[in-house]
Amino acid sequence: MATSGNNTAVYGGDEINAIVLDPGSYYSRVGYAGDDFPKLVIESAYGESKDGGKRFYGDRVGLARENYEVKPIIKDLMVTDWDAAVEQYRYCFEEYLQLQYDEQPILITEPVWTQHRYRQKLIETFYEEFDFPALYLARKPTCVSFQQGRANCLVVDIGHDSVSVTPVIDGISLLKNSMKTNYAGAFINDHIEDLISSQYPKLCTDSYYKIRSKTPTTYPEPAQCVYRALPNGGIGVTPLFDTYMKQHLWHEVKEALVEVPDSKLHGGSKNISNSIYNQDQYKRQFQFPAGQYVTFGIERFELADCIFDPVSYSFKNAKYTEKYPPSNGELTLKNTHEDYKPLKRARKAESNQSTPPPLDRLHITGIRGLTELVSSTLSNIDIDLRALTAHNIIVTGGGSLIPQLTDRLYNELSSINPGLKIRLHAVGNASERTNQAWIGGSVLLSLGTFHQMWVSKHEYEEAGPDRILTQRFR
Repeated sequence: MATSGNNTAVYGGDEINAIVLDPGSYYSRVGYAGDDFPKLVIESAYGESKDGGKRFYGDRVGLARENYEVKPIIKDLMVTDWDAAVEQYRYCFEEYLQLQYDEQPILITEPVWTQHRYRQKLIETFYEEFDFPALYLARKPTCVSFQQGRANCLVVDIGHDSVSVTPVIDGISLLKNSMKTNYAGAFINDHIEDLISSQYPKLCTDSYYKIRSKTPTTYPEPAQCVYRALPNGGIGVTPLFDTYMKQHLWHEVKEALVEVPDSKLHGGSKNISNSIYNQDQYKRQFQFPAGQYVTFGIERFELADCIFDPVSYSFKNAKYTEKYPPSNGELTLKNTHEDYKPLKRARKAESNQSTPPPLDRLHITGIRGLTELVSSTLSNIDIDLRALTAHNIIVTGGGSLIPQLTDRLYNELSSINPGLKIRLHAVGNASERTNQAWIGGSVLLSLGTFHQMWVSKHEYEEAGPDRILTQRFR
């Protein structure tokens, strides 16, 4: 893709190397529009000495240092540490991509639950800190819909911090009909740690950075390992850094072991006997960093079942109970008075009614699992659009890669909604699915008509944030 030699007010996908930035809770992605995949996938965290010294990003974050802490940059897909975010993005743009800011506009993806003040802060930060000539904010579900080539769909995004369900009509995300819970990847990770600490008291859970060598043993035999020489004998390693490294361990356990059962394991009319998943054919071993092998049976399936049926799985540790208060997925969004209305619905406002959500345990628990969240969103969509979106459900995000997840979701949605023809679309390639929002942004920028969408800094200052945010960035 050729780079424009002169600075003009019009930026088209075929004329310049526009940048796509997709901030995520676990990883952030950055690269050039028109490429198949991002140039850089970087962890959304940074390391810093306790005295406030130099910050570290990328692969340098996970190195043990004395009095060194690792902190998150993004939570729930929104920047929480702006200073660190600016420094990390500058590292991506200047050291890795070597951008020329004045020649390359940028598209930034965002979730549907961002509020006016946050979006204004995001735009002003990029204009002031990086001097991009123009930018555009694109909703993540909209980007996913463009990646799939489905202008009308329902996007189910199972990420690290959250699960969100968003209808996309005519390529525009419907904010008022969107739902979100935190029963996602980190929720499973915390259940793994809770399980290990409560049921495997003799298991050594020291992270890889502490271990120099190991001799394989089988739990409950003690670990036989040799430890590395750490700064100040290991005393200088902070609890925050150790917690960060253990989170990586729980993430690895999840990716290696967790699998979704065919139906609910606890309660329900199709309750499966626990003994089935304790049979040898369902058991898997995992070797922990200190060398101990642990065999997991039904636990592998319970850890995945918890995002479908969170009410049946309580934490032993009270800190996790406080971290995940009951959630029915309903969003409280401000400034959605101009939410997009499809043309045919705008002409028939009097029939703009939604049917009640399907009967579930919400009345008792105030909690919706994954299937209930998707089904409730479908029920709240205008009846004229419900069949269309039910036939075009896109499942995306790293959490959707858990084996058998899409099969379970399809079977339960079909059972709950017998009058709808349910069809799920999940990209088979793991890299494509985890980068789907970024790829969709790349596709969006490649459209010949997208040059009309860019918003320059001058236009933003002249029109004001209220008009730009409500009318241009949808």
